[in-house]
Amino acid sequence: MGARRIALAASAVLATGLALTACSSTGGSTSANAAGGASATASAGASAGASSTSAPSTGGSTGGSTGGSTGGSGSTGGSGSTGGSGGGSGSAKGSECTAANLRVTVLGPSGYASDQQPAIAAVHVVNVSASSCTLQGYPGVKVADDQGKSSPVTAGRATGFPATPVTLAPGQLANANLEYNDVNTQGTASATHVCGVQGSQAQVILPDTTTVLQVKVTGGGVDGNTLNICGNALTVQPFAGVPGAND
Repeated sequence: MGARRIALAASAVLATGLALTACSSTGGSTSANAAGGASATASAGASAGASSTSAPSTGGSTGGSTGGSTGGSGSTGGSGSTGGSGGGSGSAKGSECTAANLRVTVLGPSGYASDQQPAIAAVHVVNVSASSCTLQGYPGVKVADDQGKSSPVTAGRATGFPATPVTLAPGQLANANLEYNDVNTQGTASATHVCGVQGSQAQVILPDTTTVLQVKVTGGGVDGNTLNICGNALTVQPFAGVPGAND
């Protein structure tokens, strides 16, 4: 009888253990499933997030290439003829003026220098082509003595003058003024207008070009078709239209 009770008790303990094992196994499986579900959800979310990140990146690259090509044409236009025409310095206002479409001379001064003002000559250009062209900036100017008695004088750029574009239609003209002293205060009275550099020609380089032009001094003037420069002070202004001449 005692043995039977012991056997029954053992059976009960074994049954309880199995029940506990089943619960534990179910709970573990549930946790595993939950973990698996979270992992799957995380994976799905990560995939979905990567996909949504890649969409903007695709859009970015699309936008980049689209913007790039648009920007490219913009930058090309800004530095090229397209932008020039839009900005007012391209085909609408003519191409850049060069020696091929301009007649270039130097006009001698109409008066001597004084205490109030310098002698004023000018690099004078006329558009002799059949279409408009645009000129902007300072010319390079160098004057040598005809007899080679003195060193050449190179013009420095005058300050305080805006270098604005000058558009010349066929036949229109522009000047770049030259300022210097043509009065000799070191010699005798008879040599008052005899300077170290007396040049009947000048070397001129138009803005944004490299061609050196040998240009004659014309127009007479007080120094008789010469640039009579005392000292080394010679300045040049940027090209500007001549008031009343291009109307």
